[in-house]
Amino acid sequence: MKRSEKYADSYNDQRNEMRRPHYNTYYQPVGKPPKKKKTNKIILKILFVIIIVFVLFVGLMYFLSSRANVDDLKSIENKNSFVPADNMPNYVKGAFISMEDERFYKHHGFDLKGTTRALFSTISDRDVQGGSTITQQVVKNYYYDNERSFMRKIKELFVAHKVEQQYNKNEILSFYVNNIYYGDNQYTVESAANHYFGTTVNKNNQSMPQISVLQSAILASKVNAPSVYDVNDMSENFKNRVKANLEKMKQQDYITDAQYKEAMSQLGN
Repeated sequence: MKRSEKYADSYNDQRNEMRRPHYNTYYQPVGKPPKKKKTNKIILKILFVIIIVFVLFVGLMYFLSSRANVDDLKSIENKNSFVPADNMPNYVKGAFISMEDERFYKHHGFDLKGTTRALFSTISDRDVQGGSTITQQVVKNYYYDNERSFMRKIKELFVAHKVEQQYNKNEILSFYVNNIYYGDNQYTVESAANHYFGTTVNKNNQSMPQISVLQSAILASKVNAPSVYDVNDMSENFKNRVKANLEKMKQQDYITDAQYKEAMSQLGN
């Protein structure tokens, strides 16, 4: 090949290469970081701030809850009609546990599943919903009464844990059944049994008839709406609640099948 032809071919190749389209493979011009990386950094910063705020909030709630002296719960035992749970028939204790907190003997102050549901209900509805354990209800009734807020729920969890560390389950149950409202100005299970049925929950008390399985279920069912549910004129809604409680008591072995059938027959249709 002649040198002139070789140069001509080289020149043509260069011209063809220049005419060939070239595509920019960068999403952004060279020298500018991709937007995706910027977005990821912003998200990480937001998450970091949220975590810091959450930690500070929980720390504040822990500090506020530390003001609650759980030794004060012992003052409930000073009530004239106080009866410890150890002195009650098993079905009396079972009536309240079945209705309010069937995992009472298994958790350590709060039930994760029920509490999670309650917290999400609080956030979405701006109100406090069900899900509290008996221990949490003891704390709420004694320390926070009618305070209804998300902050109260968090404080309640911390104090409930402290209560579980200091008291056994029967002591906690005693605080509960002796410090809730049963209607007609009755605040202990013994006074309520005396008032409504002329019976006693104290198995060591021989001067009065023992409370029955049905009466126990009625009292445990009544505390949900003490001013609405009338023991002497039971609505269908109230009866259905008592029936559900009796069924739970049987399922959890607090009463026998014979006791269940007897209570159901006494309740009637």
